[in-house]
Amino acid sequence: MLLWIFILATFLLAGYVFWLKRKYQSLLSIANSETRIFKSAFEATAMGMAVVSPNFNYIELNKAYGDIIGYTTKELFDMVHKDFIHPDDREGDTPYVKKMYEGKIDSFRSTKRYIHKEGHIVWAEATVSMVRDEEGRPKYYITQIQDITSAKKAEEELRQSRDQAEILAYTDHLTGCLNRRAFILRLQDELERVKRTERQMAMILVDIDLFKSVNDQFGHLAGDYVLRQFSECVKQNVRTYDFIGRYGGEEFIICLPESDAEHALVVAERMRKSIEELEIEYMGSKITVTGSFGVACYEHDSTDNMDQLISRADKAMYIAKSHKNSVYQWAS
Repeated sequence: MLLWIFILATFLLAGYVFWLKRKYQSLLSIANSETRIFKSAFEATAMGMAVVSPNFNYIELNKAYGDIIGYTTKELFDMVHKDFIHPDDREGDTPYVKKMYEGKIDSFRSTKRYIHKEGHIVWAEATVSMVRDEEGRPKYYITQIQDITSAKKAEEELRQSRDQAEILAYTDHLTGCLNRRAFILRLQDELERVKRTERQMAMILVDIDLFKSVNDQFGHLAGDYVLRQFSECVKQNVRTYDFIGRYGGEEFIICLPESDAEHALVVAERMRKSIEELEIEYMGSKITVTGSFGVACYEHDSTDNMDQLISRADKAMYIAKSHKNSVYQWAS
């Protein structure tokens, strides 16, 4: 009886061992299959993928990762991530890596510039995640990068187009000065600043004397050229924070922040003299012009509004025009 029990137990044990072996082979087959699927996906994806050690050495890389930055997988194994990051972007991820290492975040995403092996810039969006061991210690990072250079170029072209459109909307196309609308908007801001800071400002309105005769004698294209040269001469006699607008056909308006009447008169006289000495060569002819300047000032406690300020400068200019090539300050 005991013999039969022993034989039966041995048979059952052998069957159980056989079942375990088949189960293990099945699980191993599934694991190998999943590994092959993962490996195939890892290699086939167009997104660059890398497994990186905690000290930032590469453990595993797919071909797409190297293709994005121009290096072979073999070359990358002898490099670290920062070797091909643009110098200005190398420390951008440091605070996030630190937080991830400390367990405060699980992953982060960033956009940075990579330096391609051939030297040009590749914009890429990178996603970094951390894998930890059973005890919660950092095991490795998984990094994914996607080339977004084309999108960045399109974004930059769109920005430049918008900037250009904004410049065109606020700039006089002939002279490069602010157009009338843009000047008025900026002048309004300056008047508010004067009141807020209890400071002062001055304004100069200038008109080209006998400009119609230039058009009549040399033609309208010559007149346009004179306007450009005249405006350049005016620009050369102001500070960087002064601003100039084309107010009318041959009228220009200049705002001088932080200026009193004395300073404005000095600037206007300097402009008058520079324009008087200006010799404009056009199609073999020499054209000379002069300007009439009206000056008005604005104090922080003034009750005048913007239109009244401009009107005072205009009245001063009108008096100056009766003499031609002169400067006049409005005095109420």
